[in-house]
Amino acid sequence: MTETGQSPPGLPQLLERAAGVDFPTLGHFLEDGFVDLTLRRIGLAQRMIGTAATLRLDAPDAATVNRAIVQLRPSEVLVIDARGDHAHAVVGAVTAAAARARGASGILVDGAVTDRDALADPRTGLPLHARGTTCLTTKRLDGARGHRQVPVVVGGVRIEPGDVILGDANGVIALAPDVLAGALDAAERSDAAEPGLIRRIVEGEALEDLLFLG
Repeated sequence: MTETGQSPPGLPQLLERAAGVDFPTLGHFLEDGFVDLTLRRIGLAQRMIGTAATLRLDAPDAATVNRAIVQLRPSEVLVIDARGDHAHAVVGAVTAAAARARGASGILVDGAVTDRDALADPRTGLPLHARGTTCLTTKRLDGARGHRQVPVVVGGVRIEPGDVILGDANGVIALAPDVLAGALDAAERSDAAEPGLIRRIVEGEALEDLLFLG
């Protein structure tokens, strides 16, 4: 986002194109940006597409998380680096509903969450990926236990504010907009060719003629 809160030129079109590709297809053409597979989808069973609004959380403080949520803009993904605290749930039913009310596209947590059923409820939940769930939660502290819109490390990937976050049932990818833009042409061509390739496999054509063998 720019300082005025507007999307950088071309970003809406980039997100629209990204929504049209199969996210694992990007794995054919890129090596970096793939969040560790221990972070899995826990929330709503929908794809997550948006730009990162980051929070480095230095203590399990509910107020710090809430302050980040009220600053969210539509189509942003709240990305929380819990700094290695995988014991305390930093997001639950209320915080997820609040992020959804702000228009967030999803939440990515390198840590734990709670209220699993509510997170996946179509009425109140939203796409969310995290390491797991727990009943131990954050506490009401002073709201000054973290930093917003700073680089964070989530699932082994450095994520900058404004990076594009893509998540589905397979995992999460975090990419700078220019890196994503550079891979989309090849991904779109690959996706367009795949149905025909699968059809030819099902129809019994020789696999030696269809599969890449080096």
